[in-house]
Amino acid sequence: MGSSSKWIDSRPDESARHVARRALKGHLARMWHFLELAVCESPEETENVHQLRVFSRRAVAVIDTFEACIPKKRGRKMLKRMGKVRKAAGAARDCDVLLLRWADHMRHTPSSHTALLTEQIKQRRYAVQAPIEKIHAKLTRQQFMRRASELVKRIRPARGRAKDACSQQFECFARTALKHAVVPYLEAAGRELHDAAAMHAFRIESKQVRYAMEIFGGVFDDRFRRELYPLVEMLQDRLGRINDHVTAQTYFAAWHAETEPGAVRAALEAGIEREQEDLEASRRDFFDWWTPNRRADLSNWFQQYVDVQPDDPPTQADAPNRRYFG
Repeated sequence: MGSSSKWIDSRPDESARHVARRALKGHLARMWHFLELAVCESPEETENVHQLRVFSRRAVAVIDTFEACIPKKRGRKMLKRMGKVRKAAGAARDCDVLLLRWADHMRHTPSSHTALLTEQIKQRRYAVQAPIEKIHAKLTRQQFMRRASELVKRIRPARGRAKDACSQQFECFARTALKHAVVPYLEAAGRELHDAAAMHAFRIESKQVRYAMEIFGGVFDDRFRRELYPLVEMLQDRLGRINDHVTAQTYFAAWHAETEPGAVRAALEAGIEREQEDLEASRRDFFDWWTPNRRADLSNWFQQYVDVQPDDPPTQADAPNRRYFG
């Protein structure tokens, strides 16, 4: 099944190719494991879909990070499959998060609107289980794990412009690639976060850095994992809570538009209003926590591991893409 850890085992003196093989093999195996569980077990086991989406993103992060080592055609095909998995899991996970939060509202502040809205979310969650089952059946027919194994075996030393001594030695590769993730992240951290779009963009950069840290953790000291990573994780989680309320409003508005006037539509209107109130509260909490001192701490931490000053724009060969963070 592959390693259950999000961290990739590695040594600074290894080749980037060997780490890429280990990382991709483990993450694809974990993704497939959770896809099977998401189909075989009850949708009420919400962690299966959660981990399915997370490990599919991690697998794509590996492909993007080690792009110069991975066969182009096979890599593109795997990315396409991962995109379908993430799309199927995404709608289910969104409904799961909604249901968990509104079930909690029902326990603490029960009302007729909350009851109707909770039931609506349950019905919608049932409907979005079908795409997960469909992609599982399709990948089973395509012998997904055999294809994954073939892709891993064909990972080679970096080609083209990326074929240099640094790209072959993992420590050098890691420091270069991590810098290209950290610089735009810290630039985003220094901006004014006036609206949901800016905060969402910052959250995407945060995911970019978090997945990169998981890949490159073996290069750095214990504090990289024990102290810096939890700070990045906490920041992403706080941004995620804000995004959850924005996502909820988007879903409720779409459902409202297709619902006839009546009790359910009124419940959706009440839900949109409640999510707006919670969004404003989450934003206040975030800005109380996200102080100038905390921003400075984040930058100072990363400066211990990489040169965070921007230089020439990264080329496609040495900078991870951002296609896996939606």
